Amino acid sequence: MRTGKLAMIVLATGLVGCGGPGHTITNSVGMKLIYIPPGSFTIGSPAGEPGRIRNETHRPVTMDKGFRIGATEVTQKQWRAVMGTSPSFFKGDDLPVERVSWHDAVAFCRRLSEMERKRYRLPTDVEWEYACRAGTTTMYHTGQGEAALASAGWYRRNSNNRSHPVGRKQPNRWGLFDMHGNVWEWCGKRTDGEAPGAMTGQLDREQDTLRDIRSGSWGLNASDCRSASRLRNSATYRYFDLGLRVVLDLE
Repeated sequence: MRTGKLAMIVLATGLVGCGGPGHTITNSVGMKLIYIPPGSFTIGSPAGEPGRIRNETHRPVTMDKGFRIGATEVTQKQWRAVMGTSPSFFKGDDLPVERVSWHDAVAFCRRLSEMERKRYRLPTDVEWEYACRAGTTTMYHTGQGEAALASAGWYRRNSNNRSHPVGRKQPNRWGLFDMHGNVWEWCGKRTDGEAPGAMTGQLDREQDTLRDIRSGSWGLNASDCRSASRLRNSATYRYFDLGLRVVLDLE
């Protein structure tokens, strides 16, 4: 009996091996974290993809290190467990937290890191897209076109103008939910201007004033929710379709 309990503790605290792609652990606030393995992919979008904009440079990228990322966006229940506050416009334990700035999101990661004695942070722009695509090259991880998006995420045509409980749509191949739509997700510094080739992902630098947001949201058109789509906002910006997803660095 004691052996079984120990095994559960080891799994919950992430002290076991990483496992294969999609291997999941659960932390102390009920957050499921998925292992994303090292690998290569092509970031951005090809010329001619509907909705493509200039910041979606199509280039090969190699991820040298694996990481764990939240299976879902951070929920309001998880946020309260860490921060003790309830900033969201739409209310519900299983709804994604929103109306949080980049600074709020960083503070959440810091406090969660202190609670767990591990390093939580926001995903870099490159990590986010790599995790979202999960080996796919299409507009959405479910395929091409708006019908593919409808099965994967909440956006303007199916959301009824509000956020929805996380984890209700089709996940990608690595088990990640709501990578398209529901709420925008804050990221670390963009890697524009770097040479194509090996990248390990970069740490957030708080002195920068603009931050990338990814995934699109419940209030946007299908083209804004593509795997390659990204915008930038002030690090102080808060809105009711803007939340976060966290990364747990491997030990």
